[in-house]
Amino acid sequence: MTLSAGLLFSDRIEALLDGRVKIPGVKLDIRCVEAQTLFRSVLRDAAWDVAELSMASHIAAVGAGRRDYVGLPVFPSRAFRHPNLYVRTDRVRAPGDLAGRAIGLIDYQQTAALWVRGLLADDHGVDRRSVEWVTGGLHVSVTTDRAPFSPPLGISIRRTAETLDALLRRGEIDAVISPTAPAAYADPDVPVGRMWPDHGRAQQEWWRRTGIFPIMHVVVVRRALVEANLDLPARLTAAFSEALALAQRDVLERDYPKIALPGLPALIEKATIGYGPSLWDYGADHNHAVLETMLRYATEDGLTPRPLSVTELFG
Repeated sequence: MTLSAGLLFSDRIEALLDGRVKIPGVKLDIRCVEAQTLFRSVLRDAAWDVAELSMASHIAAVGAGRRDYVGLPVFPSRAFRHPNLYVRTDRVRAPGDLAGRAIGLIDYQQTAALWVRGLLADDHGVDRRSVEWVTGGLHVSVTTDRAPFSPPLGISIRRTAETLDALLRRGEIDAVISPTAPAAYADPDVPVGRMWPDHGRAQQEWWRRTGIFPIMHVVVVRRALVEANLDLPARLTAAFSEALALAQRDVLERDYPKIALPGLPALIEKATIGYGPSLWDYGADHNHAVLETMLRYATEDGLTPRPLSVTELFG
């Protein structure tokens, strides 16, 4: 059977794209799509048989009782999010200063925002209910959420037609959480900087203390297909896992640089020593602590009306 698959391009799916990994009885018709466009097409239109999805949005969908898709314990995107908090340096000196402030987000359901809200609350006492969360496009106006969402009592979310970059420049918001740097960050005339300038050190200290490498995305498959082919999740999970293993081997064993980055072997060795060799491994059991933390954050954020179990994410 041929299944449509909407994925982000990465080395973790390269072996599926070039045919080195094959799935018994399944052909994936893969289309690589930009993240925000892809997530909206999944959440609003259920447009793909197999898709990569924001993990926070998947958690919110499960919490809301949506049954379009089944999650697979496949996490093709992971990232530390300390680099992604940009602040007005003329008024925010320490993370705790963000209590009672206005913080811009691309979308309240964005997974990067879930992680930053969580570490601000856990490590710096920033109560989510004290913050005005302002959602909008970073450099282009976006006036709708990626999926319908009504915040719980006590959580203040305001969507703006203006760009977050413009609001940050004018000082109408105090910070922005974004995987992409706002243009104001590169403007020497605007007092905007990273909350953690030495974010590499901050994230490694956090890793040593928590053991968490944040999950960003999950792979989902259409529920109707799973109900008609009960072994499909196992076949897909095995294929994505094989593609991940090949990607990791490619980085280590190629005799020319896999990516256009000088000094790659030294960086790989440093990362392996600092974080361990199994950082990217898939599977719910291997990632149980990370998933439990995400579910706690989602409950505290109001993304789910009740606490969810890890099992519910993949059932």
